[in-house]
Order: sequence, then C-alpha cells, then structure tokens
Amino acid sequence: MKNRHIKLLDAFYGNKCNLACSNCDSRSDELDFDGPSIESIRESILLANEKFDVENWSMIGGEPFLYKDKIKEIIKCIRSFEPNKTIFMSTNGMLLHKNIDWVVDLVKEYRVWVQVCNHTPLFMSKDTMVDAVHTIGQKLGLEETIPAHLWWYDVFSLETGTDNWKEYVKNKGIDFETRDPNDITYMRENWGIHYMESPVFQTIVHKINGIPRPFNSNPADAYKNSCPSQFCAFLHDKKIYKCGALGTLERLLEKYQLLDDPDWQKYLAYKPVDLETSTEEELDYFADTHYCSVDACSMCPGEYRGIEKNKINVLKIHRHERQ
Repeated sequence: MKNRHIKLLDAFYGNKCNLACSNCDSRSDELDFDGPSIESIRESILLANEKFDVENWSMIGGEPFLYKDKIKEIIKCIRSFEPNKTIFMSTNGMLLHKNIDWVVDLVKEYRVWVQVCNHTPLFMSKDTMVDAVHTIGQKLGLEETIPAHLWWYDVFSLETGTDNWKEYVKNKGIDFETRDPNDITYMRENWGIHYMESPVFQTIVHKINGIPRPFNSNPADAYKNSCPSQFCAFLHDKKIYKCGALGTLERLLEKYQLLDDPDWQKYLAYKPVDLETSTEEELDYFADTHYCSVDACSMCPGEYRGIEKNKINVLKIHRHERQ
C-alpha cells in the first residue's frame, strides 16, 4: 500500500452549539444533529487509521463543551493507537471559563492541543475568555510562547505531506509570521492552548429567497480562494469527505426538502471514501486529490467573500434576522 497522507482529519461528533455562526463549515448554524454514537465514531477512527497516514487528528462540531463525555472518549480512542501525534480540540471559547479544570485535566492526561477561536471579538468583551486561556496555560505549568505564531511550526508543520499539499502551500503563500498580534499561545512540544480571534467568515452558502443554492463556480478558483477547509478532511459514518460542507450537505438539503432539486444533483453525486468498501485505487485517488480542487468544489464561491462576525451573524437569537 502506498503512503496515503492526510494532513488533518476531523472526526465529526455533532452539530449542537451555543452559537449559530453564519456559514459554519460544518453547518452548525443550520443543523441541530446530536451526532453519531461514540461507537460509530470509534469505528470510523480505527478504520481511517488503518487506511491512511493521518498526520494530525482533530474533532469537529458543534461545540465540544456540549459534548464533554464524547470528546474525552474520542481522544482516548486516538491515544490508544497513537501516543504522540497532535490532537486538536477546537472551541469557540464562550464556555471556557466554566471548564478550566476540565480542560487542564484533559490536556495533562492526553496531551491535547486546545484551539480557542473567538468568534465574538467585534461585539463582546474578550477579557473573560483571555483570562481563562492564561489561567489554563499557567495551571498546565507552561510559559507563554512569544511570538505566538511559533506553534504552527511545532504543532502543524507546513513542510510535510503530499506533493499536492506542498504545491498548495507554495501557491497560497502562507506566512504565519503575519498572524494577528492578539494571538496567545502556551505550548510544550505539540500540546497546550492557543487563542485566536476570527472576526470574519468565509462564505460557503448562497441563498436565494432563503433557499440554499450552489454557486457553480470554477472549482480551482473556489478551492484556492474561498475554501474554509483546505487543511481538513471530514470523517463521519466510516466515510471521509473532502470537507465538512460536503459531509453535511445531504442533511442540509433534507432540511430544505431539496434532495430532488436538479441544481444540487451534481453535488449529491460526490462520493466520499467509504472506509469499508472503497478499493485501493479509490483510497489512493482520495489521497492524491485531497489538496487540490475536485468538481464538487464549485459548490462554493470562486472568490473570497468575507462576512463580518457581528451579532446577527453569530448569535442564535438573531438567526431569524439574516438574509
């Protein structure tokens, strides 16, 4: 078997979230799916590890502090066969101050990388969240890493991966030394906690009169300019999808009763890697094409379309006011 490399694999645990961020790349603004069982997630993770060389593991929802038991079981499963690779736990940070000791215990026991992505800096004070990040770092016995962007080099190396990945990094011109000065990092090896602010969404949804429609853009332009999931593959129900948007598409269209809509058939025809039934050739093809565009990428816009993360676009109580 050839080396089938995945830079970052997101294990999906559910859509329940305390926010409803417009254009969430796992569609937690639209869906309220409680998620797969922990047994299904374990089976999916073990199959993915058998078929692919996963460099970094992650979990995607949803908000992890609403799934603490499931999150811990996912991490335990990964650590049962992979003692050293990075495990990301991403959170919007809104509940971080209420879960300081839980986070400290989790990181100490399983060496987890906690990624705090603040979606509310434009309209809410960040002091409580930032104080919690510093408290967790100090309780872990870590010193603050300055400059904060250094975590990218130890936790998420740009230099390793497939030829397509390296070509993508080269063409994208990624420069982590220009990261936001508000970033905060506490790190040892590949575990710790990082805080960042994210005041803008990347558009993945096109609605006409409140109904989702595909952009039908140029796939290469969409992947290069607007994809919010370029680093990540999406693991759900023993299948790996190119991204969370494709992995949650069928459930979104079911909500809007659009499963038979002609505009969406091209995208519903996208085939993820089935970890139980895919051939060796199909597994190789996914690995070879994951870090470049595929036809289904045209679902998203061909150019970057940023949306400000204001109250209307983030908070659940304002969801009905969105266009």
